[in-house]
Amino acid sequence: MNKLRNRFVGKHHNHEIKPLIRRLFNKLFRRRDLSTREWDSDEYGEKIVRISRTRTAILFIALQFGFGLMIGRLILVQLLHNDELTSRSEKHRQIQTPRAARGKILDRHHNLLALNLDLISVWADPRFFNADAREISAQLAPVLETPKSEILASLQKKKREFIWLARDLPFDRLAKIQSIVQPIRGLKYQIHERRFYPKDDYACHIIGHTDFSNEGVDGIEYLHDSHLLGAANKSEIASSESSVELSIATDGKKRPISPRAVYETMSASGNDIILTIDDNIQYIAERELMTGCKNWKAKGGAAIVMHSTTGEILAMANYPKYNLNAYSTSQEAAKRNLTIWMQYEPGSVFKIVPAAAALEEKVATPESKEFCENGSYRLSRGHTIHDVKPNGWLKLSEILRKSSNIGILKIANRLTKKQFETYTLQFGFGEKTGIDLPHEQVGSLRGFHHWDAFSSASVPFGQGISATPVQVLNAMNVIAADGELLQPYITKEIRARDGKVIAQRKPKRLRRVLSSKTAAQMTEMLVGVTEGGSGRNARVEGYHVAGKTGTAQKAEKGKGYVDNKVVTTFVGFLPADDPQVSIVVVVDEPAGGALSSRVVAPIFKKIASETVAYLNQTDVFAPPPLAGRR
Repeated sequence: MNKLRNRFVGKHHNHEIKPLIRRLFNKLFRRRDLSTREWDSDEYGEKIVRISRTRTAILFIALQFGFGLMIGRLILVQLLHNDELTSRSEKHRQIQTPRAARGKILDRHHNLLALNLDLISVWADPRFFNADAREISAQLAPVLETPKSEILASLQKKKREFIWLARDLPFDRLAKIQSIVQPIRGLKYQIHERRFYPKDDYACHIIGHTDFSNEGVDGIEYLHDSHLLGAANKSEIASSESSVELSIATDGKKRPISPRAVYETMSASGNDIILTIDDNIQYIAERELMTGCKNWKAKGGAAIVMHSTTGEILAMANYPKYNLNAYSTSQEAAKRNLTIWMQYEPGSVFKIVPAAAALEEKVATPESKEFCENGSYRLSRGHTIHDVKPNGWLKLSEILRKSSNIGILKIANRLTKKQFETYTLQFGFGEKTGIDLPHEQVGSLRGFHHWDAFSSASVPFGQGISATPVQVLNAMNVIAADGELLQPYITKEIRARDGKVIAQRKPKRLRRVLSSKTAAQMTEMLVGVTEGGSGRNARVEGYHVAGKTGTAQKAEKGKGYVDNKVVTTFVGFLPADDPQVSIVVVVDEPAGGALSSRVVAPIFKKIASETVAYLNQTDVFAPPPLAGRR
């Protein structure tokens, strides 16, 4: 024991070290009151040896037990739970890379409306930057089109782990960027895709847009997101032959272990969506709608051009509109597709429903007369119905031509409430048209649900119910389509990257609403509206146009109907004797509460005249040639 003490204490004469060593030994052997003389005792020496041996044995047993647990755990991991743990580790070891490039969106003539661009972004980790910052800044500045001073300042921020030097650069700069960046530690670049819309705001509400992850969130981009990615639905993407969702191995910090595999296994693009819209007709509709809305200082507007015999949408315009390439900075109000979203009281355009129903039920003919009370008709509960101009006795054809509210409510009174409501539903009001676009609104038949003396008088001329522009157009198209209700559609085909047609939309007739005879009678009366009635401003030279005007006052909560706030509509088709196109134009809140005959009828005329002139010069409805990807 003396040797042990001399080894640690005897060699040190420093008065500070000896007490320190003594306290250490006392703590180890749990003898806080031992004097220096007690260290020489053989009895205490033997006790110390016994304690040391005991502790050594305990430590040895503990180590053996620990090794036993480790071996047992190893057996569990390797033999019993191997498959489960392997599967769980794979989930952490792999990350999903961006899907294959989205397919393109094209019009019926294969003009590009949406496509993907490969872009390059350059970034730095200043902590690991190991080159001359001034020299590299000078090299990068012209390639990144960023001031040298700005790049230099970024590279000198040594506390930053990540900083963008430039984003969304054209792909043709890849070689120059690689030559500068690859040899330098702390400089990196990445290739990524961005959705690009060649025509900016053209057909923006139809096309829709994608989010930062390149997934569709509105319009066709949203509706056909899975097809654009290359499979019928997202659950099939991983196994689809046309698009494979790639994955790359990564370490615990999700850094790629083998980045080369990404480029070696990159799959082809998704499927292309071919729309029914025509590039020229869409341009005409957008231009004339915007001009009309600006001239009348209107809040908004909508216009649709549809092929009368198939239900194909040839144009769908909205005002205001927005730039698809600048979605985040566009006004939210401009992003709404009013043609399917706007719900408003249709006004006098709805008069075609009670008129057609009365003819079909044989309770009236085009010659049937009603007294129109000289423009003012007082109801039983004090409500008064007015006409724009005073009228006496009018035939049904004249009631439509002069757009008499009093005359049409008396014609509607020849029908039962059930008959009237049934025909309203048959014409497609109160239900979605089924057009292949997201967020279509259904409208309302509130007047029928709260039927009384006032609603029975006001619903026949389009108050107390609401509809969307596409519903109004589809109802008018019943007459153009020989009495049948068609389903409007805007997707023509879905094609694979090799040009193979995956899916093709065909016209769908939902139901017969009117007999051919009634449809013909309605057509003749509606031609009278444009040739000698309220729709004269919609006439197209060289053609008979069948159509109807509608001016509906807007109601506000707590105020009722407000003066000088109206929604104006004109809906019709031409040529009346062989319908090719059906068109609706709606303008919301034109200045001064002007009538539809002044606001929308001229817009209809311009769209219709240019459209039929264009159709006469081209074979728009011929089947397109089978073509591969562009």
